Amino acid sequence: MYQTEGKRITPMKAGKEIKVVHEIKIHKTCSGVFSTQFNFDGTILAMGFGNGGIELYDPVTGAIIKTLREGRQGGFAIMCLRFHPKNCDILYGGTSDGLLYVYNCVNFDLLETIEEKGNEINSMDFCVDGYNFVTGGKDLNIRVYETNKNRLLRTYEGYNEKTVTLDKTSVCNTMRVFSIKFHPNNQFIFISGGWDNHIKIWDIRDNDGIKRNISGPHIAGDTLDMKENQILSGQWAALHALQCYDYTSGKVVNEVKFPHKDGAFIYTAQYLNATTVMAGGSGTHSLEVLELGTNRHIGGYKMEGPVHSADSANNGRVIAVGGAHNSFAILNMTD
Repeated sequence: MYQTEGKRITPMKAGKEIKVVHEIKIHKTCSGVFSTQFNFDGTILAMGFGNGGIELYDPVTGAIIKTLREGRQGGFAIMCLRFHPKNCDILYGGTSDGLLYVYNCVNFDLLETIEEKGNEINSMDFCVDGYNFVTGGKDLNIRVYETNKNRLLRTYEGYNEKTVTLDKTSVCNTMRVFSIKFHPNNQFIFISGGWDNHIKIWDIRDNDGIKRNISGPHIAGDTLDMKENQILSGQWAALHALQCYDYTSGKVVNEVKFPHKDGAFIYTAQYLNATTVMAGGSGTHSLEVLELGTNRHIGGYKMEGPVHSADSANNGRVIAVGGAHNSFAILNMTD
């Protein structure tokens, strides 16, 4: 998020415009793109499809490197992809039938398959030191794993009608989870969001897990992100859909004006760097890149269907976006 000028470190400035580098066609049997992830140096782009397929691409040439997992008709969507933050050749992919695949992206071997019976894994994330990862989805449970042996450490069970509580906002998930993000500077703290209209703050050192709630956003995709002491939230709503919350107070400190005529309805949102965010969804069928503070619209990319997923690399200078249409795009944000 930063660039150096001599010995002084200054925040990287927002770019000038968005340019299309590659538009890559995929077969209609892929059933669209549901998840997108660059590795940490931006040399590999992983794409997860609606038919359960996972493919690796070269972001520079747009050429396919390898099909890690063949999709099939009637297959279950790859809802989330994450590269291990310390072992950057290892890729995890979670599916809507409760399976988590672990791949080596050098020799392309499937290393392990983790099963969460009865769940749909919609989201996962690694902590900053890579020691733990967390999953969430349909069954309302939050599961904490250690990555050395992919061993389940604990499960924070979701709310049900038998839960004894005086305040439902202090309990765990009451509806399915769609986004999880670890704190960028604390390996124990993460946030989650879903259909229950709360951002929940968790601490994996705590037996109960849940520490507090921020009331507000209706989350329907991978739309939570964090930087420093702020939380970016994109919600599936027509208005006030892209906001920045203060982590400590839980108050909205900045509303980013998402350009739309028919409502935003966001499925993906992310900080590109300290001064820029991107978001997209089903309201505009586009990904839009916006400058924080000024709300300047840097640019965007229009698709023929809803935008499901996007990711970035190199401080937001490279962007990949996909959705319901039979193609995805690689974009550049120019200086």
